[in-house]
Amino acid sequence: MAFIRKRAKRAEQSITGEGSYIRLKKRIVPAALGGITLSMLVLLLEYFKTDVIYGYGISLVIFASFAGSIFIMFIMPNSRAAKVGKFVKSYILAGIVGYFGSLAVGILPLFLISGIVLFALTVLLILTDSEHPPAAAIAFAFVLFHVGILGILIIFLCIAIILLFRYILEKSIFDLERKVKKIEKARLK
Repeated sequence: MAFIRKRAKRAEQSITGEGSYIRLKKRIVPAALGGITLSMLVLLLEYFKTDVIYGYGISLVIFASFAGSIFIMFIMPNSRAAKVGKFVKSYILAGIVGYFGSLAVGILPLFLISGIVLFALTVLLILTDSEHPPAAAIAFAFVLFHVGILGILIIFLCIAIILLFRYILEKSIFDLERKVKKIEKARLK
């Protein structure tokens, strides 16, 4: 089955004239913009000195979470998890659930709170139709490092930066791809 799909894709590329250069360009530009976006987030987190405020390692967890999101949003823009609404809701919910979980760390053991937070976040993400897996790391980071309200502000800023670069990518590459495909379909009819 995969062989048939590959052969059909090659045939479509030969009809549309899409060579390896264009295929490469469609992936390199989003990858470069993703790298720039993550660099901006690292700069933001260093500016707010999150490791100084909350402890060494919080930035690493946040970087890993947002790096996963950037990959999904920029390289796999048509996947369910790449929808802007899912992305935004998932991180906001993760920040809120993680914040409340961090308040319970002194009362319950970390292993128990971690499980409760992940369970509660998962249920909320399913109920709100906002499944974006990398957001779970943010909730865990909040619990693990006792992140306060400033952490939620940082998440909002990171979301805004990612959405800004996603918008730029949408207007520069993804819209162009859709227009070319529409023109090619019309030409083939």
